[in-house]
Amino acid sequence: MKKTKPTKAYIQSHEDYEYLYLTNEESLNQLLSDYKEDGDNWEPEYITDIDEGKFQMIYWHDEGPDNMSFDSKLDYVGEAIASFWGEDYFIEKFGIEDETDGDNWKSVFDKHIEDNLDMYFEELNKCINNSYPDKDSAHGVALLVDGELISGALKKGLIGGSI
Repeated sequence: MKKTKPTKAYIQSHEDYEYLYLTNEESLNQLLSDYKEDGDNWEPEYITDIDEGKFQMIYWHDEGPDNMSFDSKLDYVGEAIASFWGEDYFIEKFGIEDETDGDNWKSVFDKHIEDNLDMYFEELNKCINNSYPDKDSAHGVALLVDGELISGALKKGLIGGSI
């Protein structure tokens, strides 16, 4: 039996946000139907569609889940760093402060990512595995590749699902 790819991510509520649930439309509808049959009108307070893509990064905190998706590893690594994690950590981690100290720092940094893609990918996985949602600014983060969870808060038991 083929495993179904997650298309939805949700947290229970603003107060109950530590756990991220991954599911699909059919499984979610079945879950909600089961609750209604038991006389309970429960449904998740925050739910989002997971965008299509080979690399799907889902992040959440008490304000709900969000995601970004990419079709290539290079696009995922570059955008996840630029739009979510920030370049400074990686520049320091890989000791390229001198090379990126100038007006063309971004193109130098992007070239370094391209030349060392697997190294950056592994470091991102470490960051993702160390993520944890809170009520301040920190997010829990999970990475799916081809619909399979490869890194994230699963190590802490923070990701569940109904697929």
